[in-house]
Amino acid sequence: MIDLDRAKLHCRVDHDDEDEIFRDLIAEADEVIENDLDRKIIINEADRSNDCDLLDNKWLDSARLIYIQYRYSRSLEDKPQAYLSLLQKFRIMGV
Repeated sequence: MIDLDRAKLHCRVDHDDEDEIFRDLIAEADEVIENDLDRKIIINEADRSNDCDLLDNKWLDSARLIYIQYRYSRSLEDKPQAYLSLLQKFRIMGV
C-alpha cells in the first residue's frame, strides 16, 4: 500500500497544501486498479474470499505510484503504458 509521504515523494511534492488531494488519489488508484483488473486486492491471505482475489504486492505499489503521478499531473491522455504493463501480469485472460 502507498502512504501519503511516498506518493508525495514520487511526485516530488514537498509541501502539505495538497495532502487531501493525494489522499483522494491514493484511494482512487486502489479502486481503479481493482476495476482495471476486475479483481479484489487483499492485504492478507486470510482475507481471501475466492481464487480471483489478488494479494497486494510491490508491482501493484508501482502501478499505484504511476497512476497517482498521472492523475496529479492532470493529464488528459490515456493511462500510461507503464501502468498498464505492470497490471498485465495480473489479468485473468478468458478464452
